[in-house]
Amino acid sequence: MRFKKFGKTDMNVSVVGYGAWELGGNWGPIDRENAVKILNLAYENGVNFFDTAPVYGLGMSEESVGEFLKGKKRESLYIATKCGLEWDQKGRIRNNLKKERVLKEIDDSLKRLKTDYVDLYQIHWPDPNTPLQETAEALQKILDSKKARYIGVSNLSSMQIEELAKYVDIVSTQNYYNLLVRNIEKELFPVVKKYDLAVIPYSPLAKGLLTGKISKDFVPDRRDPRAMDEIFKNRDLFEKNVEKVEELKILSNRIGRPLSQLAINWLLHHDEVPTVIAGTKDEMHLMENIEAGDWELSEDIYLKIEKIIED
Repeated sequence: MRFKKFGKTDMNVSVVGYGAWELGGNWGPIDRENAVKILNLAYENGVNFFDTAPVYGLGMSEESVGEFLKGKKRESLYIATKCGLEWDQKGRIRNNLKKERVLKEIDDSLKRLKTDYVDLYQIHWPDPNTPLQETAEALQKILDSKKARYIGVSNLSSMQIEELAKYVDIVSTQNYYNLLVRNIEKELFPVVKKYDLAVIPYSPLAKGLLTGKISKDFVPDRRDPRAMDEIFKNRDLFEKNVEKVEELKILSNRIGRPLSQLAINWLLHHDEVPTVIAGTKDEMHLMENIEAGDWELSEDIYLKIEKIIED
């Protein structure tokens, strides 16, 4: 496993991290024992950066990470979680970044995670009904009380990042970013450079498309999270992307590496990206993702990938 400095922080993170969205059962059921088992497997194979959120399984994912943390040397790994989405008794989710809510959320998260602090506390999604200055007051209080070491954002626009940065120090931005979804390069990279932010790409394998195992006739079930994603919903775009993936598979076969590793290392080729959070419940897929941390893309292969994607 390779390690990279996480932006302007003192964290030295594994280039392949673990995204615990699937441990909330959003992508099909998983029990606590198997969730902890997959987290331990990641940790034992060099992963030291784990990203979760309260909304993943309405607390389930964080609880599994908390169970996994038992008996671990806390300083040997980095835990990232989020705030800003709350749910009612019927599981209906809404945005809420009000000061009191954020201060309650960190305490609830720490309780589920069974730890005194998180390394990175991130705004999950923007809340149009709460001024960022108010949210920043809560985040600063959380930093001052040492309940979080650093503050990050997720899914914020460049303007929102600029606004928030007036009130609290931000170290990272987490965004939907992969070979097939690249809009953040134009929209966010300028502000990333300005504030020396780390970029954490989520869905690095385009929700399965970049595994090379999805064919043109695939249609997600309406309960599948992919059913609402433009790259699956827009059938013309979907079919063009499947064609690109077929070309990428030829290239990955030529260099003797799985396509998933090619996709992860394409992201890591960008200086802005210190870690890629690949999530899976499957042990074999996990090990395949982790092995991406053992090698790097050459400039030649990177340019070949660019040509395929841009055509």
